[in-house]
Amino acid sequence: MIHTHMTPEKRKSTWPRSFGRTFTYLRPHCRPLLLGMLFAVGVSIFYTFSITSVVPLLKTMFADNESLPVWITRMEAEWRLGISTNADLPDDSEGFEATDVDDDSPCRDRIRAGDRIVAIGGERYGSYELLARIAHSEEASIPDVTIVSAEDGQSSSMSLALRPRAAWQDPLDALVARLPAGTDVNSRMWMLTLVMLAVVTASLLGSACRFLNDSLVATAVQRSMHDLRTHLAARTLRLPLDWHSRNPPGDAIARLSNDIGKIETGLTTLFGKVIREPLKAAGVLAIAIRIDYRMLLVAVIVAPIGAYVIRKFGRGVKRAQKRASQSWGRLLDHLGERLAGIRVVKAYNMERDEIERFREEAGRLAKAQTHVEVIDAATKPVLETMAMFGVAAFVLFGGSLVFNEQIEGHWFILAVACMVGTLDPMRKMGNVNNRVQAADVAASRVFELIDIETEQPVAAKASPLAETQTAQLTPLRNRIRFEGVTFAYPANPDTPVLRDVDLTVKKGLMVALVGPNGSGKTTLMSLLLGFFRPQRGRIMIDDTDISTVSLESLRAQIGLVTQDAVIFSESVRFNIGYGANGATDEDITRAARMAHADDFIQNLRYIDNGTVLTGYDAIVSDRTLSGGQRQRIALARAILRDPPILVLDEATSQIDSDSERKIQEALEEITEGRTTFVIAHRFTTIARADMVVVLDQGRIVGAGRHDQLMTSCPQYVKLYETQFSPNV
Repeated sequence: MIHTHMTPEKRKSTWPRSFGRTFTYLRPHCRPLLLGMLFAVGVSIFYTFSITSVVPLLKTMFADNESLPVWITRMEAEWRLGISTNADLPDDSEGFEATDVDDDSPCRDRIRAGDRIVAIGGERYGSYELLARIAHSEEASIPDVTIVSAEDGQSSSMSLALRPRAAWQDPLDALVARLPAGTDVNSRMWMLTLVMLAVVTASLLGSACRFLNDSLVATAVQRSMHDLRTHLAARTLRLPLDWHSRNPPGDAIARLSNDIGKIETGLTTLFGKVIREPLKAAGVLAIAIRIDYRMLLVAVIVAPIGAYVIRKFGRGVKRAQKRASQSWGRLLDHLGERLAGIRVVKAYNMERDEIERFREEAGRLAKAQTHVEVIDAATKPVLETMAMFGVAAFVLFGGSLVFNEQIEGHWFILAVACMVGTLDPMRKMGNVNNRVQAADVAASRVFELIDIETEQPVAAKASPLAETQTAQLTPLRNRIRFEGVTFAYPANPDTPVLRDVDLTVKKGLMVALVGPNGSGKTTLMSLLLGFFRPQRGRIMIDDTDISTVSLESLRAQIGLVTQDAVIFSESVRFNIGYGANGATDEDITRAARMAHADDFIQNLRYIDNGTVLTGYDAIVSDRTLSGGQRQRIALARAILRDPPILVLDEATSQIDSDSERKIQEALEEITEGRTTFVIAHRFTTIARADMVVVLDQGRIVGAGRHDQLMTSCPQYVKLYETQFSPNV
């Protein structure tokens, strides 16, 4: 398991730095992401429209005097004059009264609260006509306006300055001209129908924008997660063998599955909710501010408390998510190991004990995840409760303004609707910080793995699977040399496994490596394959140090068959053709026959969803093949690759004597002119070797043919008598 040290500065930081790194994977997919965010603006617009539609709805249904077109005209006239008039104004032949004058009114020096405008150009009009002339005037002022003073009842004529016509007035006036202006039942019903059609249309358009917003953001996030997942898998496969030997596979699998899932949730939340919901809230809050900003100031008194709660809950989620992610890795690793060793588990009657171990680890996982879910569940109710306190303060203050006739009742109702309309975005935003903090923990684990140095550096601007431009190893021409090779595993650096190994192997020879367990045979071949690098010394192929060439070109020249043959859960054809790109079916069949695998392959049968797959198309795995069958397929894989160097870790150890004899004959053919290293445990293999190399405690203690070693190497004689002798 990988552990990192967190500095005090990092503990104090609340900025999700690791999560921020995932944005680089979004950059190639910014087009759908930006389009999705653009449609979030549409969601906000239509959401705001649906909230503000409460005013035309109220004016249509409950106004005693004004129709909706008249109300709109009055609003325009009030705005241009910078005054307020009576709500639900009747069409009075005595004109209309200015109930209040704005501080920034263009005619604040000429008209006062209580004054009445009764005529224009000496002509008396009803209040509706007067308002219409003021609202629709193209001029910057209206001359010869007759005003009756509230103080002395005297009338006087003067010019009243107007605010310039706004760009929105012409289209609004064109719309108003088409609306029914009457106040009779039929006109009101028709007007109500139009209002509801507008509300339904806005809802449909808002839903379409919401769909496009969600789907485009999801498209960008899924594509970026595909890139991140692929990059993580590529980096994991390229990590040194030492890392894989020290770290359980379950932890890497948890990072690829659970952690990337958390990052995906965080990105979807951030670029979905965090863009869309604040825009929705901003739209309705802008309307509330326009009505009366003081009510909004009263409502936001709970905002600092809400920010504190969000911060506190986010920290709790981050800690719990870290424990859950680590527990996921341990759980997957435990289960994977036990399932892989299910024969041993059953043979030793350990099912009950393993179930108990699983239950304990699963309990720790459940506890951590429950902590996350409890905090998440508490976040929304707490924030909603605080929001309701804010709304209550808002309503109380707004009610006092209505009672004192400082704003009209329908504007107050709209302001309340706007405040209530912010609750839905706030509710959806309540767990955003929790999601981001959980994603940050997951991202730190993912990038922790990505940042580990790979076997060979990866090109910065290339595909995640591409290597940097390093030297390419040319095919073996003369010899392989191990020069003073000393190696110790990183887990135990003070105990060398190989000590000053010097060995020269000419091209075309078969070399048998023998020695007791732990003598360094497999380690020596691992160094040849570039799985590890020696602390001292070097390995030369011809005149090239293998540490200076690309691993791809090195391993392309080596065929490997391990004692525990690895079989993938794929078809037989896939397993034999693994690593031999471009091999034909005939090539695969020929390799299988040379490895004496064709006979049992032809009898294989696999049923997949009712489809019967036979022979080379049959799906196989470690569980469906015997040890001998697995080794013969692995041997066919190495034969098909046709490498100049073969490494056989006793490839015939699990094959019956008859098959061994046939395979030995095949090996004589395929090893002709090929350099072969065999980690040998059988005399039949040793007898065929051109050179037998004896290792003991990491050193070469003898090298030569069998008969030579029997007279010159006591360690070999002991091995022969205890392990290799045909009579043993």
